[in-house]
Amino acid sequence: MITGGLIIYLFKGHIEQRFEHQLNDHMEELVAVSEIDDVGKLILTWEPSDPRFNRPHSGWYWQIVQDGEVTRQSRSILSEHIPPLGRNRVEDGVISGMGPDGQPLRILVRTIHLPRAIISHVFIVAGPVSDILDDIYKFATSTAIVLVVLALILIGIMVLQVGYGLGPLRRIQQSLSAIRIGHEKHLPDDFPIEVQPLVSELNSLMDYNTALLQRARTQVGNLAHSLKNPIGIAINTAKELEGEQGESMRRHLRCAADNITRYLRKARIAGTGNVLGACADLEKVGLDIKYSLDILYQEKNLDIRLDGLQGIMVRMDSEDLEEALGNLMDNACKWATHQITVRTLEKSEKITLLVCDDGPGIQPDRLNHVMKRGIRLDENETGDGLGLGIVEEIITLYGGTFVMEEAKGGGLQVKITLPRFIE
Repeated sequence: MITGGLIIYLFKGHIEQRFEHQLNDHMEELVAVSEIDDVGKLILTWEPSDPRFNRPHSGWYWQIVQDGEVTRQSRSILSEHIPPLGRNRVEDGVISGMGPDGQPLRILVRTIHLPRAIISHVFIVAGPVSDILDDIYKFATSTAIVLVVLALILIGIMVLQVGYGLGPLRRIQQSLSAIRIGHEKHLPDDFPIEVQPLVSELNSLMDYNTALLQRARTQVGNLAHSLKNPIGIAINTAKELEGEQGESMRRHLRCAADNITRYLRKARIAGTGNVLGACADLEKVGLDIKYSLDILYQEKNLDIRLDGLQGIMVRMDSEDLEEALGNLMDNACKWATHQITVRTLEKSEKITLLVCDDGPGIQPDRLNHVMKRGIRLDENETGDGLGLGIVEEIITLYGGTFVMEEAKGGGLQVKITLPRFIE
């Protein structure tokens, strides 16, 4: 727009200058045909050649004034005068005025003393301002069309250039998405040199994060392993102690062993909860657990049903999902009479999963009690009482929820929400 305005402004000055040159050419022609006869009267040897001076009110006029009286004028002006000229004295030069019909004019005025003339004559040549404006309008229209087309072409080129220039960044975004969903481990190394340093730093950062996580998990495992053996020996030794002192020692040693197991699991889960690419197939994990439980509880002849798990991926480490769902299904199998059901309800950003059994269930006032670590409702059942607590920790660390309630047909119903994996 600025370029167009500047071009039109320059063109306007050029057109005005050319118009004044045209007025000057007509002035020179008019002076050239003017003579003074023997009696001192001004005569014209021929009429100016431009036919516009003959067309009435064409906007192109000339007239010659002597001592305030119009002696000769063009046919285009008819019997009128060019106001405010006439008897009024006007300085030489180009001025603006109005024609007989109110048309804006550019007027060239020049005072000339002809040979043998007693007094000077004022020569006047006028042309319409509309001619200037028409030329400027036509040029401005053409210029605007050309500049608009040029602007569209430049914008298109800019879009292509920026799109091509940002292509590597889009590739980085796509590669990071592939890493996030687990399809890739690193960004490719074939990026342009302008973004290759960024790619190298991101790959180094991911390698460092993976190494740091692995080192932390290894150190936690080594610490737990180094403590388990001494505690195991201490527990066996404490079995030989009798009385209240021996019982207190055994209780504290069991608590220490449980805490080691608990924090080891928690460290591993917390480490994998936000790992890029962590995902698990809910149906596959459920079928693997079902296969194991069918063998383990074959004497009970249980009907383990999986409903609505097909094609569902959850944003969890597969081992964590197997541990959480395995504990829930194992607990349901322990108490079920004939059937347990694992089914999904909602399938939005989070998956709602129900694990139900047809066993005796749990009294509402004991639901909170059973969630305490190490608590078992039936001491005759195998296990250490840590299962449900571990499940709750796993689900919570992955941003899910864990609720136990009475099933509609009797038995226990456990409702959990899991983060869904969406590519």
